[in-house]
Amino acid sequence: MTTSKAVSADTLSLLETRLQRLDYLLNGDTGPSEETTTSRQHHGSAAARLRVLERSLQSLATKSPTVNEILFLQKHHPDLFTTSSPSTIPSTLPTTSLASLVLAHENLYRTTSTHLTHLQDLTIPDPAPTSKLIDLRPRIDAARTKQLEQAKEVAELRARSARAVEAWYEGGVLGMDEQWAEWEERLREAEILVRRREAGRRREEGVV
Repeated sequence: MTTSKAVSADTLSLLETRLQRLDYLLNGDTGPSEETTTSRQHHGSAAARLRVLERSLQSLATKSPTVNEILFLQKHHPDLFTTSSPSTIPSTLPTTSLASLVLAHENLYRTTSTHLTHLQDLTIPDPAPTSKLIDLRPRIDAARTKQLEQAKEVAELRARSARAVEAWYEGGVLGMDEQWAEWEERLREAEILVRRREAGRRREEGVV
């Protein structure tokens, strides 16, 4: 019995604290109201404290339209403030309203039923091709590894070919250009020397 009284007292204290916090949030009143103080003084009478809490809540509803609307909803639509299983039929709806809800979703029920029937008619594919593909997995992995190795070799060959072409161009084409320039310069010098000697020989012979 003592435990029951203690639980009731604790519950009432929590309700009083919550009501005081709600009053503070709505009205900014940080101090406890006179009714709340009176309620806390009645430690031996739970019924008296409940009556004081009800009067405090009604007073708060009078000052706050929001609280008044919430109390109105709680009175006329109590299902909104209770949690129930989705399979539980709402007790506040009449049979005609429930029938209207079912008829409104008739097409959805039929579509769902058709899909479920179609799923039952589906045949399971033959697992043999999948098993063969799984058996081929090691060979596929080996072929992929071989392909990667060949790609690496091709990349190395391309790099070596690029270096060979670069060496041929530098040593063959550019080197021959320099060689041709040198030969042309020597040929020009030889031609000048020949012309000078011919001119000297003609002067000696008295031709010029």
